[in-house]
Amino acid sequence: MQRKGENQMNKKSLHFLKVAWIVGAIFCSAQNLQSSPDFYVPADPPRAQYIIDGKVEVSQGSFIVSGQGTIVFEWRFHKPLSIIALSWDVDAATSLEISVQGKPLRLMNADKDLPASTPLFYELPKPLAKGARLKLDVKFSRRLEAGADVPTIPLRKWYPSLWWERIPTSDSFKVKIVPPPGYTMATSGRLNRKSGYYENDRVATSFGIYLAQGLKAEQREVEGVLITAFFTKEGEECARICLDAAVDIIRFYKNWLGFYPFKSLCIIPGASRPMGGYPFASALVVVHGQEKFKEMPLLHWKWITAHEIGHQYWGEYVMSDDFPYSYTSSWVHIGLGIYTDREWTLARNLGLEKHVGFFERYLDGVKKHYDTTVDAPPSLLKLQKYDLNNIVIHGKGFAILSALESVVGKKSFEKIFKRCLREYGDKRMSWRDFKKICEKETGENLSWFFEQWVRSNKYLCYQIKSQSSEEENGRYITKVSVQGDVDSIQMPIPVKVVFEDGTEQVKTTDRVAKTSTLRFESQAKLKEAILNPDKNLAMLLEPLPILPSEIPERVEKLPWTGAGESALEVFRLSETHKIDDPGVWLKLGLVLFDGAYYKESRAAFKRIVDLKGEKVLSFVALVWMGHNEDLLGEREKAIACYREALKYDTGSSMRHDQYGIIINRGWVEERLKKPFERPSKKD
Repeated sequence: MQRKGENQMNKKSLHFLKVAWIVGAIFCSAQNLQSSPDFYVPADPPRAQYIIDGKVEVSQGSFIVSGQGTIVFEWRFHKPLSIIALSWDVDAATSLEISVQGKPLRLMNADKDLPASTPLFYELPKPLAKGARLKLDVKFSRRLEAGADVPTIPLRKWYPSLWWERIPTSDSFKVKIVPPPGYTMATSGRLNRKSGYYENDRVATSFGIYLAQGLKAEQREVEGVLITAFFTKEGEECARICLDAAVDIIRFYKNWLGFYPFKSLCIIPGASRPMGGYPFASALVVVHGQEKFKEMPLLHWKWITAHEIGHQYWGEYVMSDDFPYSYTSSWVHIGLGIYTDREWTLARNLGLEKHVGFFERYLDGVKKHYDTTVDAPPSLLKLQKYDLNNIVIHGKGFAILSALESVVGKKSFEKIFKRCLREYGDKRMSWRDFKKICEKETGENLSWFFEQWVRSNKYLCYQIKSQSSEEENGRYITKVSVQGDVDSIQMPIPVKVVFEDGTEQVKTTDRVAKTSTLRFESQAKLKEAILNPDKNLAMLLEPLPILPSEIPERVEKLPWTGAGESALEVFRLSETHKIDDPGVWLKLGLVLFDGAYYKESRAAFKRIVDLKGEKVLSFVALVWMGHNEDLLGEREKAIACYREALKYDTGSSMRHDQYGIIINRGWVEERLKKPFERPSKKD
């Protein structure tokens, strides 16, 4: 008995121990889950201060960038921060040491089964609480191969930086860099001669360094901004033109907008041929082709300088909040940058040749039937296999903003422009944020504008359809009828009329009407009527030819009534192509009937019968063929169609509410007795 009890006790003990082990395991697992830190990114990542002491060395066809310093930021969020991430790659050509208060941080990429490349995840010694400051000590080096000769060393992301899932932040930099002997250096900062550091308090894209042999430099200072142009011997004349222009441009921008975001600007040479420029880094821009500047007119060099300086406001100061957080991929930032340089160009009476050129690039893409949807989802973006940068981001981007200015007026648009700078300086702005500012400033709902221009492939196309000028009671009454294409963006279009005595008047069309008739009174007869007189709208004056592949979609877009001419255009193209969708022919036949194109309507319905599809569709098509024959005065042919239709009768009915008729067997039998008469359309 005792042994039996002992056995029972042992079983109970083992059971208890087993349960305790399971509970303990679960508890430990839970503890591990709770203590295992997780990386997350706040919606508005903190600004950081970078202090870096570095040097660049050249050796046997490669150069080595090395440095050490600190990265400091304050944590402003309730949720503690346990992991930081850095943008850097670890391989045989690089080294990186990260520590806090002398203690190296543990690299976690292997734990997460991730490669040792951007981003690198590091676990902090203890979670960072709200209000606490983190100071990271960094030491790094990177070797880059450059061939036998290293005449230029362009450095953009040459230092380890905080990684917030690529969301840009406006950071503060102090950089002391020792260049190799014989190299001239341009940087994103202005030299503080007391400390020896190049400083910039609002670096968004990167703190850039550009090193080159054989470059000369010349400086100007304008209203607290130091401008430096770097140039080769062959590019010296062009560089001086750009430098002089930059002085005037920055002075103009400061007077117009009240500030310039940086204390310095460096202009450096780029590719050998003149093809524009680009932002190399914050406060550091490239102008291409300076050595061949005579191949381009003087306007080009002045304009490209104004253009790149304009992007120091839109892209560096106001950052992008559109995927992938790069303003060079953001139509609104690129467009606002172009608008900025346009204002300087206008103020200096340099003409709008460059800005009309942006329209022409975009319209050239439209004419090639490219899908130019700006806010394109990734699935569509993959299909936009053309020069997206020039046609959409630059061309259509500026076209959208110029059209918006036409809609809201120049004064309102300038208020919007300045308000965006005021409210989004050192912050990120998306195109939807821009839309909200537009609506707040104007008090209007502008969804109709943005949905068409930004979220669709529509284009602007209006034509003057008729004009007349008749004398009435000693004055002339002029009427100008303006019509939009069926695929056109609908918006108000300015129309200027010029009279024979030299006087002019301007009115705008009704944005919700496909056709607007504008009435003018004058002392003299009409001389000419001009659409888009200021040339600030990217607009086609002739509709695009319809491609065969577009026919079904074009028919679907046709309204059921009032689109006879458009239907006729589509029908004439459709006749020569094989279209097997009876729904296309059914709608086309009905819209042609509505426009009184009875022969063409009859032919469209016959295509349905020829397809030999569903009986009910053949029934309806034959009835409508009979209707058209009746209206054409071909009664015998009409009767033949009605009789043939009865062979396909399934007992079904089809309503046509726009005419108040129901087609069924009874309707057909009535038509055999009495010819069809065109009914009035119902409201």
